[in-house]
Amino acid sequence: MDVLKIVKEHLPAEQPVRVKKISLKVGKLTAVVPDSLKFCMEVITKDTEAEGAEILIEEVPLMVQCQACGEKTELAEPVFICPKCNSPNLAVISGRELFVESIEVEEGES
Repeated sequence: MDVLKIVKEHLPAEQPVRVKKISLKVGKLTAVVPDSLKFCMEVITKDTEAEGAEILIEEVPLMVQCQACGEKTELAEPVFICPKCNSPNLAVISGRELFVESIEVEEGES
C-alpha cells in the first residue's frame, strides 16, 4: 500500500496519466519475496492509474563490511560472521533497501 501511495503522490496533478512501469529496489534483508510483492501490487492497483503497470524489482544483495578486518563481503544468507576473520562485528552496507526507483507514465484519457 505504501508503494502505491508513493506512486500516486508523484503523478502529475495537471493531467491524467496511466502508469506503465514501476521500478523498485528491494534489499535481501527486507525479507520481501519479489513474486509476492508483484502479486500484491497487481491486486492493490486495480481501478487505479497504476492498474496493469509492469512491476520491475531489482534485488539488492546483502553487503557487509567487517569492522575488525575491513573485508567487504556479499552474504548469501544472513549469517553475520566475517568469512575472512570470523568476527561477528559486521556493518550492513546494503540489503535493507525498499524504495521506488522510478515510475514511467503515459498520457491518459481525459
